Amino acid sequence: MLSKRTIHTFYDLLTGYGTLATIQKLFECEYIFEAENHVSTLSGQRRSLADSYVSSLDLKNPSDLRKLFNVIEMFYLENEENEYFQNDTTRKQFFKLLERDGYAFVNGKVQYENTTYIPKELESFTGEYNIEHVENDWKRALSQAKTDPEDAITATRAMVESTLKWILDDIEEEYKETDNLSQLYKKVAQLLNLSPDQHGAEIFKQILGSINGVVTGLGALRNAYGDSHAKGKVYYKPSERHAKFAINLSGTLCIYLIETYMISRKTPLTK
Repeated sequence: MLSKRTIHTFYDLLTGYGTLATIQKLFECEYIFEAENHVSTLSGQRRSLADSYVSSLDLKNPSDLRKLFNVIEMFYLENEENEYFQNDTTRKQFFKLLERDGYAFVNGKVQYENTTYIPKELESFTGEYNIEHVENDWKRALSQAKTDPEDAITATRAMVESTLKWILDDIEEEYKETDNLSQLYKKVAQLLNLSPDQHGAEIFKQILGSINGVVTGLGALRNAYGDSHAKGKVYYKPSERHAKFAINLSGTLCIYLIETYMISRKTPLTK
């Protein structure tokens, strides 16, 4: 969540580079409207106006927080060619305060950077083996976990798919682009000796069957909560905890698959 000081510093920027009309447009284009009966204690019409809009938001809600970030991003876009804006000490202070709150402004987007709850092993794997698509999906999931949980969940599913396809490509095993996540996993599991029917001991059957269930569950989670499908009349938005769950689950699964594959490369794979 953004601190009050960070928000007020943004108001200062708005005051320096925006009119009442442009401030109104910035917020209302993101469907943010003034809070009813709100009386701002801040000085200045422009600060008070911006405060009235922000007061209508619940900044603990990822959806509302994302709306405010959209305003910040658009404000920056409108002023990025302004030399005075780029050199403004208030702008620099604002970005430092964003970082203190756990966010970073990267390529015109506000991203959440405090990802200590995420296992870091996957980053070393993607770097060591140059798995670009997996790395991109991983970074996308991490950056969107707090500000856009829907997109983070979609990215985690894409990360698992990218991992499976990377393994199949490296083995030179054919697959169809239309294969779903479960179909891709079954191909990889068979090649890596991870299918329950390849083991006699019941405990291994249970564990490997559970992994298959995780893959199926991630696909279902993405369909239910991700942003890649149209939503029906009744729709429950995911929260940060849903995104964290999907990221940790996907990260652990991808690490296991990559480690298993790298070990298997030391011995001939059976098809």
